[in-house]
Amino acid sequence: MRNFLATLVFTLTALAASLLVMEWGTRVLAPQNLVRAYLVPDPDLGMAIGPNKRYLDTYLSDGAYEVRTNAAGMRMDEPADMSPSRLRVPVYGDSFTFGWGLDTEKNYFHALKRAAKKRAQRLQLLNAGVGGYGTGHIKILMSRHLPALKPAAVIYFFNCNDIVDNVVVDLDFRVSEMRNGDDGRPRLVDVRPFAPWKRFLLHYTPYGWLNQHSHLFVLAKQQLKRLLNWKTQVARPTIPDAPTAATVESPAGAPAPLQITPDAFDHTVLVSELHVRRLMAITAAAGIPMLIAWVPAPQEMAPPPHPTGKTVLFEQSHAMLARVAAERADVGFVDTVELLRAGDAAHARQPGFRLSDGHFSAAGAAWYAELAEAPVLAFLAGVVARAAPAK
Repeated sequence: MRNFLATLVFTLTALAASLLVMEWGTRVLAPQNLVRAYLVPDPDLGMAIGPNKRYLDTYLSDGAYEVRTNAAGMRMDEPADMSPSRLRVPVYGDSFTFGWGLDTEKNYFHALKRAAKKRAQRLQLLNAGVGGYGTGHIKILMSRHLPALKPAAVIYFFNCNDIVDNVVVDLDFRVSEMRNGDDGRPRLVDVRPFAPWKRFLLHYTPYGWLNQHSHLFVLAKQQLKRLLNWKTQVARPTIPDAPTAATVESPAGAPAPLQITPDAFDHTVLVSELHVRRLMAITAAAGIPMLIAWVPAPQEMAPPPHPTGKTVLFEQSHAMLARVAAERADVGFVDTVELLRAGDAAHARQPGFRLSDGHFSAAGAAWYAELAEAPVLAFLAGVVARAAPAK
């Protein structure tokens, strides 16, 4: 027995030492993009931003940037001020609102927060942006925040790519499904992302931790997926640069097309409309106003000489958001593309407004904050005017 235990200890020690050497070698010779360690598994959202995180993201080619979160899991240094006199305004959106690739002080949320506080000290904008989220994720997050934060209003920066994200049906991403109601009309229902076995791995095993800390594990996982011909990333449809007649179906009979072509534009816009109506229902039930602001695509900042599939779909999306928002007096829509057409188009064409992956650079974020500042402050002025006087 003593020899057996000694052999077992020696074997385990040698195995651990070998894994450590292989881990070191992978980090040096074949470093991987790990899952960001400020993210935590969430049964309804897939992944969410964790509270009180400090993380240096070094994976972007444009340079490292720091992510700091407060106790509510929001990307900002100060906590949510729950004083009765404070007017809290959660600001929702995806990676652009989160400030992907930028330090906290350089994203457009921070610039708008600073401008709002100058206008009215009672206002506190809260950064509820999360990278990769579509409108369905925002709905779930908003449903959690409103009872806890009791905000005076909400703002949603609707990114141009939300139109695509909202029709993704990949099991590892989607948090809602379209179904026909009893009246035959389409509606959205919440569903949980990931297969049950993957949710189990994320919540009850070291799988999630290894994804965030082990280059060797991520490399081995990716190689195994390729060997098994298993998808290595979330399947998202694309919009062709020019309208085409054919739709390319996803492999393995998946219901989502790989391309969103003009014959599917109406359906694509309808899905986002249903998502936005769910947000409006939540804010109406809470008795608070909502502002929706469009985040323009590069093709809208510097329009091509002739319309493309992307510009046509985005234009239809603007029209839908304006129409839906007009149905309620307490919902506003800021079409920043119209603001561009009104006089800022030449400025928007300047180079350097985007990082290499398409997100706003510091200069682009400052430009967009300046573009959106006037309508956002006008909306917030109405919020302050409707609020009870501070005691």
